[in-house]
Amino acid sequence: MRWLGITLCLLGACVGLVAWIYLRDRDPGNWQLPERQLAAADAARTLVAFGGDDCGRDCAVKLVDRLYPHHWLVRITVRGRSQCLQLDLATFSTDQPHGLAGVEPSSCMVRR
Repeated sequence: MRWLGITLCLLGACVGLVAWIYLRDRDPGNWQLPERQLAAADAARTLVAFGGDDCGRDCAVKLVDRLYPHHWLVRITVRGRSQCLQLDLATFSTDQPHGLAGVEPSSCMVRR
């Protein structure tokens, strides 16, 4: 009976390890909420930098997709005109002397 218990414990540990690896690596968009929230905040700051702080309904920010770690594709609409940008969360900055950093124009197509 002792070997049966050890075998079942090892089998349970293997199943748990495989389940943890699967959940860690599947990486859906909502799984990494902190990075998604940071991207949304940076996109909103970019909208303000583009002059979208007082245009009401004609301005919008949408997270399109996570391209790879710390890089997000966002669609910014200012006064009815849309533009897609790639945000690098690691280098993003809105310093006044240097303007925007970590923001590059991009195609709105999601590349996988």
